[in-house]
Amino acid sequence: MLILGIDSSGHTASCALLEDGVVLAEYSTNIGLTHSQTLLPMVAEIFSRTGKEAKDLDAIAVSDGPGSFTGLRIGASTAKGLALGYNIPLIEVSTLEALAYNVSDAASLDSIYVHPIMDARRKQVYTAAFLNGTLVGTEEAIGIDELVARINDMGGKHIFLGDAVPVYKDYLIENLTVSFGFAGPQNILQRASSVAAIGSAKLSKGETVSGHDFRLSYIRKPQAEREKEEAGLKSFDITHDDPDQLKKVQVEDVLAARNYKIGIDAGYEDESLPENL
Repeated sequence: MLILGIDSSGHTASCALLEDGVVLAEYSTNIGLTHSQTLLPMVAEIFSRTGKEAKDLDAIAVSDGPGSFTGLRIGASTAKGLALGYNIPLIEVSTLEALAYNVSDAASLDSIYVHPIMDARRKQVYTAAFLNGTLVGTEEAIGIDELVARINDMGGKHIFLGDAVPVYKDYLIENLTVSFGFAGPQNILQRASSVAAIGSAKLSKGETVSGHDFRLSYIRKPQAEREKEEAGLKSFDITHDDPDQLKKVQVEDVLAARNYKIGIDAGYEDESLPENL
């Protein structure tokens, strides 16, 4: 089986090709470039270097969240464009599960809780706990102080990874009372090879969706929508000169989670396809 893995849920953009359990190529960057400008050329590069083509794929595994709203949409649009163009099934992979997979082998040997933490701003992180590769509890957005208190109550051994580690590392060191550590720099951020590996296991179980049915999991609403709700703002259709006669109408929620169209005028900076795609 040949599987393309894609993850652009955070600062890192990553793609990988996995064939029969072997990583043929992986391309990751964490240099602040726009994913919409870099991801497709990266995918084209690994196809070129490995001599594979998109039509050879058995499936595309892509991180479906949580993470950056823009980054997730770019990864989804890339995966869906290829899936719809070549009639390839998609595999939805949790960003947090894929992060935990980076260190799953080592952690399972000593029954260590793995905590992927992604910066969600406002002193919150997207996180989940995994033990021996199994999700414990749920994926959620939670305050870093609440997370630390919960982990201290759990006891046991713990390891942290994700882009929130550099942000909260000092806080964790100062406030955790349990045994803990951090993943090495080679594993601390998203890796498409982990997405592809999880995708391979899901493909063998038939856990795929079509390009039309793929959905993203944001966990919480976009910041702009949250701020709008907190301010008590509403959308009205003004149909009368008298302010007291304002008429509320149904309006489209342009920030709601949804699948975004692929193709002409999709709204991304660079919609051209590399020649070998």
